[in-house]
Amino acid sequence: MATKMLIVHGYSDGSTSFEGLKSFFVGEGVYAEEDVFLLDYSSMDDDATFLDFADKLEADYQKLFGSERIDVACHSTGALVVRAWLALRRERIFRRNGRNKRKVIDCPVHRFLMFAPANFGSDLASMGQSFLGKVRSTFFNSNSHPEDFLESGKRVLRGLEPASPFQWWLSTFDLHGSNGSYFDRRASVPERARCYPFVLSASRGYGGIQGKLIKKRNKAGTDGTVRICGTSLNTRFVTIDFKPEEAGSDKPRVVWDHENPGTTDKFDEIPFAVFEGFNHGSIVNPKLKKFRAPIGPGTLALEALKVETFADYEQMVSRFQAVSIKNYRAMSKSRADQYQQFFFRVRDDVDAQVSDFFIDFHVLDAKNKLDHKLTALFDKVFDAGFYTHSKDSACRVMMINCREIVAFDKALRDKKAKLVFDVTAPGPLPTVHYQKMHFVVHDSTVHKPSATHLLFRPNTTLLVDVVLNRESGDSLLHINTPEGAAVDTVTARSRPVTGRGEVAGSKR
Repeated sequence: MATKMLIVHGYSDGSTSFEGLKSFFVGEGVYAEEDVFLLDYSSMDDDATFLDFADKLEADYQKLFGSERIDVACHSTGALVVRAWLALRRERIFRRNGRNKRKVIDCPVHRFLMFAPANFGSDLASMGQSFLGKVRSTFFNSNSHPEDFLESGKRVLRGLEPASPFQWWLSTFDLHGSNGSYFDRRASVPERARCYPFVLSASRGYGGIQGKLIKKRNKAGTDGTVRICGTSLNTRFVTIDFKPEEAGSDKPRVVWDHENPGTTDKFDEIPFAVFEGFNHGSIVNPKLKKFRAPIGPGTLALEALKVETFADYEQMVSRFQAVSIKNYRAMSKSRADQYQQFFFRVRDDVDAQVSDFFIDFHVLDAKNKLDHKLTALFDKVFDAGFYTHSKDSACRVMMINCREIVAFDKALRDKKAKLVFDVTAPGPLPTVHYQKMHFVVHDSTVHKPSATHLLFRPNTTLLVDVVLNRESGDSLLHINTPEGAAVDTVTARSRPVTGRGEVAGSKR
């Protein structure tokens, strides 16, 4: 049982903001005053990265705690700092001792409380990188450092953007990695090798002047800073490989991580709850009456800190779900909508990133013809806009409103239609193109109305690894036969675009 706690602040914040949270845990008798530690890190240093913070955190941990296990409570960006620390620590042990998945690697963190964590970024991160963001960080932030004059943490903010390559790397390490994880459900894993994460998410954006001046502060599906669905660690991972297993096939190969033994061992469900009446900042304010309410974040956090074993942890999943349901019932209709993220990363079958592409969702009718009305309906009800990362356009995120899925499914079913997507991308060379193919997201003639399709699950992020199949012409390379003729290979040609990709291509 851990008897000490480390509290980690978020972006542009400081440890002094969390004296109240420290007093809350001490006052509840969970820890002694001298056993709660507050961390400070320079989140507004333009050159600092999450791995820089992780490296120093490991050094400080060893110096202060040795090998003693501790509990951690973090807010917002602090979740990425701690997850990066745990991932870097594990990776170093693997490098030092060899990648033996069966080797037990002790975890320094026992219980991991995440308040409004930025696990999959913030829509405000791009604003922070602007000149106005730098001015705000320098002159209007009491936590700014003199040495960070007119800096706003450029590299940290890039890691905080939605669709961040850093978030992809981190998630494919601690959530969907092939080398084991501290979030490990296997019965053979001893308790000392596990970390038990809990996600406590706010539900409201910011009102008043902030909400009026900065629209993203009151964006639907967010707590005013981070996307609610992006706080959850109940992620899933799917690879959609557009290189068919059999020649002549027009269907991509789809591999879910849970269908591929050995690719992931993370907990089936990680406790997650949403709390009515809190925004991104107030969810860590113990002075608020709702914080200590029976269905408040403070009360549930105290229950989470009683977890000792994997059996205890599994029971907390249903407890968090029950609290979340009660909070949703207390919300206004406009705040009760639940969203889901689709995090796309596109590469080709030689593992080269594809940065210039167009993902097109569209509806095909019973004759496999484009249904313009249902396609437009999809765009409208799901708000299917993409966020493209500022420095790596191979990574993009789409957030949809899940409330309309049932109604949209009925509209598809009435016309025996199916929702598909395809990817339009120019080849890296004039003699190279990508094979034409589409992926069926939802076929109304196959999937039952009562069944929840694998792709749709509220308050989660689905990581979609898209692999395009490249085909090259003989002018790039060919083997001559004894008769002097080239072997019969694909002739390079321009790839025809499909769906609405044709419209997008005509505008380039």
